[in-house]
Amino acid sequence: MEQQKYIKKCCINKGESINSVAKKTGHHWSTIKKYVEKEDFNQPIKIRQKRTTKLDKVKPIIDQWLLEDKKAKPKQRHTAKRIYDRLCEEYADIFSASDRTVREYVSKRKKELYDDTEGYVPLNHPGGEAQVDFGEVEFFEKGTKISGFHLNISFPNSNAGYVQLFKGQNLECLLTGLQSIFKHMGKVPNKIWFDNLSPVVSKIEKQGKRKLTEGFERFALHYGFEHNFCNPNSGHEKGSVESKVGYYRRNFLVPIPRFDSIDEFNKKLFVKADEDMKRAHYKKDAYISKLFELERIMMRDG
Repeated sequence: MEQQKYIKKCCINKGESINSVAKKTGHHWSTIKKYVEKEDFNQPIKIRQKRTTKLDKVKPIIDQWLLEDKKAKPKQRHTAKRIYDRLCEEYADIFSASDRTVREYVSKRKKELYDDTEGYVPLNHPGGEAQVDFGEVEFFEKGTKISGFHLNISFPNSNAGYVQLFKGQNLECLLTGLQSIFKHMGKVPNKIWFDNLSPVVSKIEKQGKRKLTEGFERFALHYGFEHNFCNPNSGHEKGSVESKVGYYRRNFLVPIPRFDSIDEFNKKLFVKADEDMKRAHYKKDAYISKLFELERIMMRDG
């Protein structure tokens, strides 16, 4: 601005030529001419408009879900993926942002509310093998809140799996869940890996030998699957199913389920699990459903 005033003063007040002022200032004569002819040196003030994003309309909805999550157990809170899926399903008329945009916003908001750090270690197994474990979950049956469990089976080779809901994690729940899963698949895994669940293992003896409950032994004998057990305090040995426990809880059981019949809800979980397999494997260049079909061929008939 000072340079512009000097140019104006030299040319207009002192009558110097444009070429003379150009030599003094080192500017091109056309620049000097522009400032000499310029009458209004006031710059209009531009009001910067707040940039709108595709996420603005649903930010209050996301915030509400995250705030409600604070009342739920950490393992049953929304992930960014679950929030994105719900927005696509429930607010398709006003929501069109990408999953990346949702992830970035959710990450920022979660840091303001609570840390969100969970990790899982995957394991590999031959086709036809499975891992089984329970996870804790809350649900409402006929309006009554229940602190229950979900039985999860994972097939590490294909990354397929199923989940069923129960009010307990005793032997009856375990065997009922496995029987329902075998029936739905029409197949039985060749080998199943278990944690040292009390309904299955009554005692861990010297050298790691397990004494099994009679009911479980009869069940395994009837269906003809081999059983194996993880070492105590070695969660990494069943990393696939531990990952599934978290995955199914976050994606199938958030928000907290409400239903009148747990049996009917479990049927819906089978449908949901089958639909969920229609996605790409996280490592292999194929859909989980296709990999699981190949894996089922290796299993026993149910």
